[in-house]
Amino acid sequence: MLQDIDDDDDRSSLSSLTELSHDSRDGEILQAVTDGKLVSQAAAALKDSPKRALRKRTRTPHPKTTLLRPIIRKRKWLESQLGKRFVINVNHDLEYWVHNAPVYRLAGVSLKELQDRGKNGPKDKARAQEVMEEMETWESDGASGIFQDELGNTLIAYFGRRVEANVETRGSSKGYTRYIPGPHTPSAMGRSSECLDNAERAGSRVYFDGIKKQMLDKVLVSTQLLVHHIGVQHAICDGRHDRGDFLMKYAKASIPPGETLAETDDRGSFVWEGAEYVYEDGGFASESTGVIHLVHGWPEQGRDPEKHGIHPSKDMVSGPRGAPHVYAYFQVTEALALRLAAMFRVAFPEFYEKYRKAFEAGKWTVVDPGPFLGRVIVWKLSVLPHQDGLDEGPAVIFPMGRFEGGECYLPDLKLKLSYQPGEVIMLMGGALYHGIGDWTPEPGVSEDGVTSGRVSNVWFFPHSSYELLKDKPAGWSLARAGGTINLDSYMS
Repeated sequence: MLQDIDDDDDRSSLSSLTELSHDSRDGEILQAVTDGKLVSQAAAALKDSPKRALRKRTRTPHPKTTLLRPIIRKRKWLESQLGKRFVINVNHDLEYWVHNAPVYRLAGVSLKELQDRGKNGPKDKARAQEVMEEMETWESDGASGIFQDELGNTLIAYFGRRVEANVETRGSSKGYTRYIPGPHTPSAMGRSSECLDNAERAGSRVYFDGIKKQMLDKVLVSTQLLVHHIGVQHAICDGRHDRGDFLMKYAKASIPPGETLAETDDRGSFVWEGAEYVYEDGGFASESTGVIHLVHGWPEQGRDPEKHGIHPSKDMVSGPRGAPHVYAYFQVTEALALRLAAMFRVAFPEFYEKYRKAFEAGKWTVVDPGPFLGRVIVWKLSVLPHQDGLDEGPAVIFPMGRFEGGECYLPDLKLKLSYQPGEVIMLMGGALYHGIGDWTPEPGVSEDGVTSGRVSNVWFFPHSSYELLKDKPAGWSLARAGGTINLDSYMS
């Protein structure tokens, strides 16, 4: 499963994964490494100009933008009849989730105890990794539901599939059902992906409570367009991701059994420590991986926001060339943001009201309807078990792209959730360890020019920003430059 990559990994296995290649520059014979993981590790170890050059050569390509044309609209779209009808339909759909998604309680689990423990301690992370590996062969739960601690505090709201009038899982007269985690609990409760597929084949109506494909496809194109223009950052010291996860390798096309691709001159490689590492040839390509932080306002590291204010993240402003693309991304994702906001309102109503008020005080761009102050785009990276210890409360996470695998693990709860494109998880990520299982990109590039692989989205509210904004009026951050301008001094 997922493992940390040590910079001093033993590379003695290279010979079993390579073929000999001739370096025409000096006649030297080099080992040609094509294993995707080893190439990525070597790429991560490069420094300075060679690394920058590789980033440029493995840049995310520009997608086709045909899907985006219908969604480019006037700023007053939300106030139009079409916008109002969209909001009405979203709220109508969520009424069904509220009244039909089952509520489960997990015995022996306390949200307070989970919140009070230390954050991302090495031993706790190692234990979470062990639990994930133990659960690797477990079934994943794919049905919508609310998971609570033993006192009824919501830990997770899951928007997946749901069988119509599934009375058996609606719970007792108490309003909830006990959920006892185990390898076969999902199928025993009719909640596994196989059970849901069988119910649909048997004629039952199976609803999908997550993000509809048409909307998600547009968001994915918009996201790849943003990544193409502003690039991603490789967080070397980020404990959420594998330090050697620098490139993602994917097949350029699906090859029928028994056939091989014709040889071409499409070959790209770099030399490191006496070996040639191939990141592209006629059959496969590699793409840079990393993260983008789009945060309206958070404090500089080590600075007190009460004294020094909050500032948009670097990616949020992105310079004169990048800023228009950030604006366009928020415009295209406006409908999605409205849908997720409505989902968050029914799942965590108290936090929704808190976030909404603070967001109105702290937002940087008017295109974003909120209520989340920050978004992270995790571009084709693995995700190790971790806590989001700097969050104020619940976060929203959802994947996009074309891939296999990638289930979501909640080791503290012994819970494994299906986590396919469109499925949405809202969770107390600062308290709960969560990680993503192994995944592999599907071959080929889509008709819209979207490359394969898994893209994760995390929408959240930073705790430090919330503490500064919670009692501020709407528009405060824009009027006072995030708290760095004292308007009272100008008035005197």
